[in-house]
Amino acid sequence: MNIGMVVDNELNNDARVLNEAKTLVEKGFNVFILCFNFTDLPLRENKNGIEVVRVSKTKKWKNKWFFFMNIISVYHSFWNKEISKFIEDYNIDILHVHDLYMAKAGSMAKQQHNIKLVVDLHENFPAAVYGYRWATKFPNCLFTLPWRWKLFEKKYLKYADKIVVLSENFKHDLIRKYSFLKANHFAIYSNVPDVKKLLSFSIDRNIIKNKKNEHVLFYFGMVAARRGVFTAFEAHRLLRKRNINTHLLIVGPVDKAEQSRFEKYLNDSELKDTVTYFKWKDISELPSLLSASDVCLSPIVKNAQHESGVANKVFQYMLFKCPIVVSDCKPQVDVVQEAKCGLVYKSENIINLADTIEQIISDPKEALAMGERGKEIVLEKYNIELMGKNLVNMYNDLS
Repeated sequence: MNIGMVVDNELNNDARVLNEAKTLVEKGFNVFILCFNFTDLPLRENKNGIEVVRVSKTKKWKNKWFFFMNIISVYHSFWNKEISKFIEDYNIDILHVHDLYMAKAGSMAKQQHNIKLVVDLHENFPAAVYGYRWATKFPNCLFTLPWRWKLFEKKYLKYADKIVVLSENFKHDLIRKYSFLKANHFAIYSNVPDVKKLLSFSIDRNIIKNKKNEHVLFYFGMVAARRGVFTAFEAHRLLRKRNINTHLLIVGPVDKAEQSRFEKYLNDSELKDTVTYFKWKDISELPSLLSASDVCLSPIVKNAQHESGVANKVFQYMLFKCPIVVSDCKPQVDVVQEAKCGLVYKSENIINLADTIEQIISDPKEALAMGERGKEIVLEKYNIELMGKNLVNMYNDLS
């Protein structure tokens, strides 16, 4: 069977797409991925058994027409044309499009070529778009029409033969919203890690310089208010005022709209000597950073978007035996309570977050046990080998 995946970005480090493709290839499926080429990558390449097909466009072109996609059909028409060619050139049997905004072009291709369609929802996009200032600030919102994404979701999920979602919680939300969706429409694929790959990297015990008996609090991912990073800064400040020797380690790109706010925290006279920031680190260095950390944070703001699933960093934290502190978004609460690998605090509550971190720091024995339990459940359940069975079963059903 030839599976054709479509991603509206460069493939690069998209762990979810690559992990799914890797799993399917290992089970004997032929996987082709159609994606953008913003730089000078080869137009066709075999990556570990996955055939990657690239379409050359500039990032500026993509951003422009993505911005206008709710009022002008250029973006959808472009992808419909490229997907049709992709299906014909590679004899695609089942089309697997990633993210809601590819569902329209995917549904057009389904009708034109009479093939099965899988829509893979990486997030609750109709909710997520309201967290993006580029889409909601005036006058941008007059062109992006963020409210239309709810109508888009309702219209185009009808065409999907199967829908891949991050969690049971997200699945049940969609079933409650749309009477045409049933439980057998769905496959669950959480953002779980490639355990073998992560455990293969060596550990650099000196990756954090000048660590002076500090308790390292680690956050990994996009830096933005909606991710709770500024709540983490304030909790760190409060802990320092309590004479708890914490050090905040942050790795990830900053949301452009919040760059100036983030820099104020980095340059804050009370905090600047107790914060380490890296804009980017290769995935091979993540195990070293985790091994140097005492408590890992997932402080995402509780909202409809973040109730759709668990960020991959949570499972990565767990794999390297880090006790974790998470906000009260249901999917990550479910994981933490199931594994007993950390504690939960009320989203955006600075004092509650500081108290929760302090509780873990003050009980090293229990913190160690939390870390052990976290790794155990990732090895038993939350990894690509086991989660991948859901994808394989889905494709066997479709065939």
